[in-house]
Amino acid sequence: MSRPSGINSEDTKKLIEDKATKLFELKGYAATSMADIKTETQLSKGTIYYHFKNKEELYLFCIKQALNKFITEWEKLMVEEERATDKLYLWARLCSLEFHNSLIKTVSEFIISTKKEKSFVVELFKPEFEVVSEIIKEGIRNKEFNKDLNVEEISVILLALISGLYDTALLVFNTQESKELLYKKAIDTVINGIRTT
Repeated sequence: MSRPSGINSEDTKKLIEDKATKLFELKGYAATSMADIKTETQLSKGTIYYHFKNKEELYLFCIKQALNKFITEWEKLMVEEERATDKLYLWARLCSLEFHNSLIKTVSEFIISTKKEKSFVVELFKPEFEVVSEIIKEGIRNKEFNKDLNVEEISVILLALISGLYDTALLVFNTQESKELLYKKAIDTVINGIRTT
């Protein structure tokens, strides 16, 4: 079960990522083994370990690929929005979709099962934090938001608010439209507090 002939190294890595992602989504991090991934990919252990030194490295690669897709989608759509307020609404809508990603839902379980430090989580979600920070800075420059804002604090509040709403929304709202409306209202609440008078 070595690498199939005619498949190059990047294709092999992509195959491992795709199959591992499906397993992590289905079983979670702790319950997925490298043996499962070997079986699913039909590759040799040596081939898998050539690309990823262990399960954690493979899992984090899959997570980063998912987060990169979010950032790519954000960068593509945000150019259509002129106001920082509208960019926050767009960001919240995209987050509501991202939280439906089964792989992203496994991050909490991964952090608990591997006993990762807080700094790990900060680093993992740094690109999203930077997106929010840039929107807030833009809003300050454009005089949409109060010039005395602490950008880091507001960015943390917005990230925590939107990610925290996901679990609540699951319990109460059963359509994507109703969830997006909830996120918009949450953003409105924060914006009303930071908007210039």
